[in-house]
Amino acid sequence: MKIKFIDNNINYKTRLVAIQLVAQQLVNNLDIEFIKNDFDKNYRDEILEEGGEKIQYHSNFLSQLINYYKNLDYESLGKKIDSYSSFDRKFKKWDSIIQSIIFISISEIMNSKKNKSMMILNDYINISKNFVNLRETKLINLILDKIINEK
Repeated sequence: MKIKFIDNNINYKTRLVAIQLVAQQLVNNLDIEFIKNDFDKNYRDEILEEGGEKIQYHSNFLSQLINYYKNLDYESLGKKIDSYSSFDRKFKKWDSIIQSIIFISISEIMNSKKNKSMMILNDYINISKNFVNLRETKLINLILDKIINEK
């Protein structure tokens, strides 16, 4: 039996790419598959800045994350998230990067084994720290924690 091992750093980068693609889709309303294919064609293994790293990710894992995302029920998920939050502003009006972090993370968590949920949550929380402030990161953590506990 072959054991498949994917470097967690590549998983982290793949999750980061998925968030970026979903944020782009939320902003410009293009088909997510078009965005993913365009990104793969134009940026995979490219270096964007002098001294920077190549953009590397696991393409099969990215496809899996995007498929999970496409199967979400956005309307009911938005209502569920609104019930967790004390904000006056509804989830559909939140910043697209926060929405994309939540959409991708929830879609992966819902399609993963429960014992992997905390590792997945930690990756997304660490990613969120690069994009949002501490209060928003805590909100994302609260929402993901509630989803995990309902699983």
